Amino acid sequence: MNLLYIVNFHAPMGGLHENVYASAVYMKKQGCTVHVVLKPGRLEQRMKAEGIHTITTDFSDADQALESIENVDVAFDLVHFHPGPSKYPALKYAEKYNAPLIETYHGTWLDGLEDHIDQLDAIVTVSEGIKNHLQNRIDAHYEKYYVMPNGYDSSLFDKPKYHDGEAEEITVGFVTRLDKDKQFIMDILLLAVNHIKTRPDIKINIHMIGDGTHRDEFMELCQNMLEDTDHTIQFRGWLVDEELKNAYLDCDIIIAPGRSAIEGMACGKPVIAVGSKIYIGLITQQNWQSAVYSNFGGAGKRFVDYELGSIEYDLNHLLDDQANINRLGRFGHEIAKQFFDGDRINQELYNLYRILLLSE
Repeated sequence: MNLLYIVNFHAPMGGLHENVYASAVYMKKQGCTVHVVLKPGRLEQRMKAEGIHTITTDFSDADQALESIENVDVAFDLVHFHPGPSKYPALKYAEKYNAPLIETYHGTWLDGLEDHIDQLDAIVTVSEGIKNHLQNRIDAHYEKYYVMPNGYDSSLFDKPKYHDGEAEEITVGFVTRLDKDKQFIMDILLLAVNHIKTRPDIKINIHMIGDGTHRDEFMELCQNMLEDTDHTIQFRGWLVDEELKNAYLDCDIIIAPGRSAIEGMACGKPVIAVGSKIYIGLITQQNWQSAVYSNFGGAGKRFVDYELGSIEYDLNHLLDDQANINRLGRFGHEIAKQFFDGDRINQELYNLYRILLLSE
């Protein structure tokens, strides 16, 4: 099977990148020939290191991107793309060569779906909440939707590390991109820092895992708030694979959206989920279904939905009784195992590819 993935992005790394990377690597292991159309950069280098073929473009000209695809002289059996400028060469190629066409939605951005839904053979969403959001706005082709959440690499995240006993220091991992579209997450993280500074009873170390255009501003605000306290903040930057896993394992608590929340749970950490659209909060027996439904914060109205004092309450629940860190870390790990094993999810995607091709 010759597969063509097309993905445009603004940030150099993030959950979108990991989604495409995981799918491409899995499909190659199944014997597929995989090409990925993308911008040059770090993701391209990671793809090449795994033997994935890449086609680079800046997405400024769809016809030029199509020409670059045609120049590799491969008859692609199926095209799978993601919202944004990726759709233009994808639609052109699928129409010209009559190839099955799939689009994956990671959030509530419609991206003109109503104009090209007829051309799609399948629409993949990463949560039920996102699927319902799209269907509530586009009253057509409900039969084309499939929910396939972001998953974690169970061969990499294979040994959770649970908090044990009473510790004199606690490490909290902040995991997100530091860009404008993640402003709500950054605002919640700043509320968390503002609360942490009021806890002189225990030393708290913050590890900032991620990067972005607002890095310097965000780090300066955090450092200013923690001035004259024993608490620390350390910038870890973009991490992938083994380094990322070890960074999660170094933490006792994780605050993160989407895929990062799932990976944190896979590592046995209690997770406070906050996405770019909504604050889910500490994942417990009471709210885990809401978290799964929304992809851990992918659909909502930001501060309109936020109850003041929530992040403070959730942090205190863990800091005031460290047994809760262990208990909820174990609970989250069970959720990750049950619903988010990446190989199982990508096998479902592979099976969908096969059925679409058999339907041609």
